[in-house]
Amino acid sequence: MKNMIIGCAVAVVCLSPAISLAAPVVRTIRQSQASGQTAKLQTINVWNGHGVVVSFYEVGETIQRVWLDDPSQILVDTDGCLEGINPNCQNSGAGLIHLRRIKKVNIPGLPQTPSTLLTVITQTNTGERKAYSFRVIASNGTPKYSQVVISNDVAVDSKKTPHPQLQPLLTTIKTVNSLRNGMAVAIRKKWLTSNDDLHQRLQKLITYLQQGDDLNAAADKAVVSTQLVNKLITLGS
Repeated sequence: MKNMIIGCAVAVVCLSPAISLAAPVVRTIRQSQASGQTAKLQTINVWNGHGVVVSFYEVGETIQRVWLDDPSQILVDTDGCLEGINPNCQNSGAGLIHLRRIKKVNIPGLPQTPSTLLTVITQTNTGERKAYSFRVIASNGTPKYSQVVISNDVAVDSKKTPHPQLQPLLTTIKTVNSLRNGMAVAIRKKWLTSNDDLHQRLQKLITYLQQGDDLNAAADKAVVSTQLVNKLITLGS
């Protein structure tokens, strides 16, 4: 009995750190803090064994390009294909960036620095492009957050203009990726062309999904049948 009690106590102690690490802690950065003439360089920490995501879903902007000056110990991934990161990317665009720390790799000609610069180029629904800059540091110790959300500067009265409820993050990422893949397959098979009206409406649908709308609401706004969307998602899965 004594051994069982000790074993249970050890198990609880061993599992506690894992449970605390799994809890998502969100850090919010306003647009003006990371973009524009008055912006100050914001720091994003990435801890060992604990990735950090940077989300642009709330501002409704589509990520077009991402640069990381020193990739020797931080890896960059996105929830959609981007030129310069993903080969053969036909429909460039994403809403979220995932940063992950790796064991430092020596890259010839790359100076040894404690931090690096992450630059993100986004595009709004009206076609305006914005540039964001962040200092990324590989950190040790206990992680303090797992998500960095870029938010709007102007607070909106939720009673007058309710913000759409965000879908679960992983579900949105999976749906967007499957839809993009399905569109790429349809283009290869010549069922769809990248310059027709349907393709543009599908791109709008993806934007609405990234802003937090569910699939049916996004399809209604983009004027695309849910039957077609579901076929493309199945095709891309």
